[in-house]
Amino acid sequence: MSELRHLLEYRGENIFTTLGACPSVCAAYKLLLDGDHEAAETRFRRILQENPKDNEALAGLAICVAEGGGRFLTAEKLARQAVKLDKGSAAGYIGLGYVNLLGGRIEEGFKYLMKAKHLAPKDPRLHKGFALYDNERPPVIAGLSRRHPVNRALNEVRNLKRNPRAAALAVAGLIGGLYIAGSLVI
Repeated sequence: MSELRHLLEYRGENIFTTLGACPSVCAAYKLLLDGDHEAAETRFRRILQENPKDNEALAGLAICVAEGGGRFLTAEKLARQAVKLDKGSAAGYIGLGYVNLLGGRIEEGFKYLMKAKHLAPKDPRLHKGFALYDNERPPVIAGLSRRHPVNRALNEVRNLKRNPRAAALAVAGLIGGLYIAGSLVI
C-alpha cells in the first residue's frame, strides 16, 4: 500500500474533486494510492507526453518516483519543475514536501508544506502531510517517548506556529488563566 494514502486522505473520489485536477491525473493518483507505482508512473508519463506543462501530473510523478523507486534526486527535480510551471499552485510544493520527508530532510519538507498551505489552505493533502512530518521529526524531549504526556503537550505547543488562530486562542486562555489565578490569590 502506498505511503501517499496517509498524505491524501484517500476517500473514494472526494479527494479528486477537491483537487480540481483533470480526470486522467486523478486516475493516475488513484493507481498510486492503490500501491501500483509502475502503472501510476506510466500513466503520469503518458499524461506528460500529451501535456508536458501539467504541473499536477509532474508533482504526482515526483511522488511516484520517490515512493516507488526511492529516486529522490530525480523526484526532487520533477517537483521543482512542477513548481516552476505554476508557482501559484500548491501541487509542486506538496510534491517537494513529500519527497523531502521521504528522503529524510524533515525541515525542508515542512518548509514546502507550509508554502503549499499558504497557496491552498484547504488542500486535503496538507493535513496528513503535517501528520507525516510530526511522525518523522524527533520528540521535544529526546529522553522521553514520543507518546509521553509531556512530549505530547510540548508538541502541541510547538505546532501552534502553524495555526495562528489556535495560537491566539492559547494566549487568550493563558491570560485568562493568569487573571483567574491572580484573583484567587488575592
